[in-house]
Amino acid sequence: MKPLLPPIGLKLKLVLLVAILILVIMSSISFLFGIRHEQTLRSEMKKRAVRIAQMPGTMSLLQLPGISPWDLSRNILPLLPQFDPNVLYVLIFDGSGKVQATAVNRPLLKSLLNQQEVESAEKELIAQASVEGGKGLDLARWGSLLPVEVLFEPEGRTQGKVSVGFSLQGMEREVSFSRVTAAGLTLGFLLLGVVVAFAVASSITAPISVLTRGMEEVQKGNLTAEVAISNKDEIGRLADSFNFMIAGLRDRDRIKGTFQRFVSSQVAEKLLGTQDVVLTGERRRASILFSDIRGFTSMSERMAPEEVVSMLNEYFSVMVDIVIAHEGIVDKFIGDALMTVFGAPARYPDDPLRAVRTAIAMQRALVDLNEERDRRGAEAIYIGIGIATGDVVAGNIGSEKQMQYSVIGDEVNLAARIQSKSGKEKILICPETFKEVRGIFKTLPLEPMTLKGKSHPVQIYEVVY
Repeated sequence: MKPLLPPIGLKLKLVLLVAILILVIMSSISFLFGIRHEQTLRSEMKKRAVRIAQMPGTMSLLQLPGISPWDLSRNILPLLPQFDPNVLYVLIFDGSGKVQATAVNRPLLKSLLNQQEVESAEKELIAQASVEGGKGLDLARWGSLLPVEVLFEPEGRTQGKVSVGFSLQGMEREVSFSRVTAAGLTLGFLLLGVVVAFAVASSITAPISVLTRGMEEVQKGNLTAEVAISNKDEIGRLADSFNFMIAGLRDRDRIKGTFQRFVSSQVAEKLLGTQDVVLTGERRRASILFSDIRGFTSMSERMAPEEVVSMLNEYFSVMVDIVIAHEGIVDKFIGDALMTVFGAPARYPDDPLRAVRTAIAMQRALVDLNEERDRRGAEAIYIGIGIATGDVVAGNIGSEKQMQYSVIGDEVNLAARIQSKSGKEKILICPETFKEVRGIFKTLPLEPMTLKGKSHPVQIYEVVY
């Protein structure tokens, strides 16, 4: 099932991470600072309102001849809104709760009402403020207010109070401005952080992309895909390690290619895939094929050494390709003879069958090769082939300093002896091989042959192709 969303790249992840961190940090700072700022402003506003409310009482303490404290307090009342533009109204109550004097900040009231009729609104405001503690104020109409009341005794015996309505409109504007400023700073830091994060992420992901493309080339089999990264950090060291790995793979392929020129590809794979190559052997059932050029000695006497080598290389190139095509193993070249194994190190159920098919293909390929040699005026090549099937010991044979993967056993000797009895263009097989291919290929039984190393004559069969 395919994912609903495409995978997020490393660059975008880094940018998103930085953006989220900046948003969280700046939002937290702005929130905490905003709360602290608003609390400070509200506390300051309350202090200012209390000082304004205390002024009539303070003035009433003055002993002026001919002027009562109440009259003095009432006379200075209209001046109070001038001391602080945030004072919306001031009311003086006597001991019975009756309003003795009022003052309204008309410019402020006008701004709150958006140019509406001020006089009627003023009366409405005083009426609502006269309710105990300013509980009758319509805050939706007059805006946010901070009502403050202060008690005083202007004549030392009659208790009164001063009520001040302090508008918080200015404070709210300042708080709003602070929030907008904080939001702007957050946005600015966010943009700056995203730009910086993008640059840093690019410096990280760009060389990683180069490494990724190099690895993709290696997956395709291109071992020349070294990467050029100038970073001196961990990514630079990773690039150096990648190039070192590529060089090692090239060396491995070069060694493997060179190795396969001396041993079969399957043996090379087996040996290269083994950590410790040791002198060991294992019993295997295999089919051994020997082929040999008939009349090679007399041919080589008639040819220059360079011509002999050229002829053998041409002949073996064709034969080895056929063996590989049938998944056989070229065990060794013995002069003009070729030893091939089917069943070690790789084993298949039809090893005898593949051995016979290889022998037929080799004989038929020689027909085409001889036609080509005849056009060049070169002498024709004919081979005899012998095949034996049975148990052998397969493994690394030699010494600790030099070893060779090969097979040994009586069946190897038997294949060599049968091949020695094979004439031109002939394919001879042993009884065990005959049992495996009987009914698949046409065969002819020959007279039992006395072979070297065998105490009794051996029944041999010729494959007719």
